[in-house]
Amino acid sequence: MITGHRGAASLAPENTLVSIEYAAKSGALWVEIDTQLSADNIPVIIHDQTVDRCTNGKGKVSQLDAKALKTLDAGSWFGPQFAGIAIPTLEEALDKCAELGLTLNLELKTYNDKTMDTLVEQVVKVVKQKNYPLDKLLLSSFSKEALAICQAHIPQVRRGFICEVWNDFSLTSLQDLGLFSIHIDHHILDAKIAKSIKNAGLGLHIWTLNAPEQAQAFYDLGVDYIITDKPNQFSSQSEQ
Repeated sequence: MITGHRGAASLAPENTLVSIEYAAKSGALWVEIDTQLSADNIPVIIHDQTVDRCTNGKGKVSQLDAKALKTLDAGSWFGPQFAGIAIPTLEEALDKCAELGLTLNLELKTYNDKTMDTLVEQVVKVVKQKNYPLDKLLLSSFSKEALAICQAHIPQVRRGFICEVWNDFSLTSLQDLGLFSIHIDHHILDAKIAKSIKNAGLGLHIWTLNAPEQAQAFYDLGVDYIITDKPNQFSSQSEQ
């Protein structure tokens, strides 16, 4: 199965509604996007701790309120045809995913441990307010603490742990989180790691694979989901 990374990050400005649309048009059935809090505790869709790379603004996301973030151009950096595209709120992203019938892998960006509880609380609040179908949602994070908070606040939603290192004790340290899946850097995945994850009954996601010719080798290892910037190049394999 193919998951569009930050929507379709090679085709449109990442983490925008347009990027989500491009992922769907490419045949992806899942999208992965990132959320964090604005200064006024609104969950917004952006990856970096600052707005510098992907907008015409400067500064930390956490120090700008949602209204200010909405005034930024989040498209021109990628190409002039995307000029004026705004940073979406989580509410807007949920609406778009529901409209397109996509399953959402929502990564919780935890740049500030002090706001972790608030981030999860606000995400859960929006999900419930939108009556978003919980079977179409997966919450993922590099933070075990964030996933534990998710487990406490909305246990019925699937949870995935993201990692870029792995050792023999990794699964033991995660066993209390009730995970659905492990999301692992494809560069470090080998047959031994894949077998241990699958034997634990967990789904196996890899990120971020942009070489479609390598896909079958990962499927053969037991990979369930390939997260890619280029869902259009994997579309013929999206049902594997």
